[in-house]
Amino acid sequence: MIHKLLLYIFISATLSNGLIFKGRKCQPTSHDVYGPYYIPDPPPLLQFCTGDNKIKESETLLVHGKIFESDCETPMPFLRMEIWQADHDGNYEMSTDCRGFLNTDQHGYYEFTTLHPGKYKTDPESYLFRPAHLHFKIFGQHDHKDLVTQMYFYGDSNLGWNDSCHVCASYRKDLIVKTVLFCDEEDLEECTEIAEFNIVLEKGQGTSVTFADYDYEYR
Repeated sequence: MIHKLLLYIFISATLSNGLIFKGRKCQPTSHDVYGPYYIPDPPPLLQFCTGDNKIKESETLLVHGKIFESDCETPMPFLRMEIWQADHDGNYEMSTDCRGFLNTDQHGYYEFTTLHPGKYKTDPESYLFRPAHLHFKIFGQHDHKDLVTQMYFYGDSNLGWNDSCHVCASYRKDLIVKTVLFCDEEDLEECTEIAEFNIVLEKGQGTSVTFADYDYEYR
């Protein structure tokens, strides 16, 4: 089992803060679609997809980051975040625990563990798949909008034009993360995939979201 203290030190050393945006234009995180599998008011969770039967065969995916105000510097504490995803085989089962909510801490930081989501087709007759992704809904405060978005993985062959969802934002660079693999020195087969996903909210009222035909009920 990976030593939790070593993993914590590794995460702390790699975690970016507001300075990640220094030298780059400060912009709100890109929005994306709800998708057809969103369910409001999920249960509180810090570990997702623990009921997936592939849990013992897969590397743990640890997702962490900070949420910032529109200035890309001020952390936003105690924000509610809803997360939902497909299981390892690309299935959205409404009865599984691959969906839930958590809150950022007093420093605007969040962290949860899950499995790397699987891919799936949106059209059974198409050769295209949706890239692996996680859905996020952030509930803004202090005159900042809510945000609906998705996190994608660098190197996925179905990003952009190869995404079966042509209205989705898998081409947006700020939504694509490069993961880092952290392995136990005493057991190199015991590894955790780490993804850092920092989020910037937009000033204003309402929700930043891309609407698709199946999202009409959330308008």
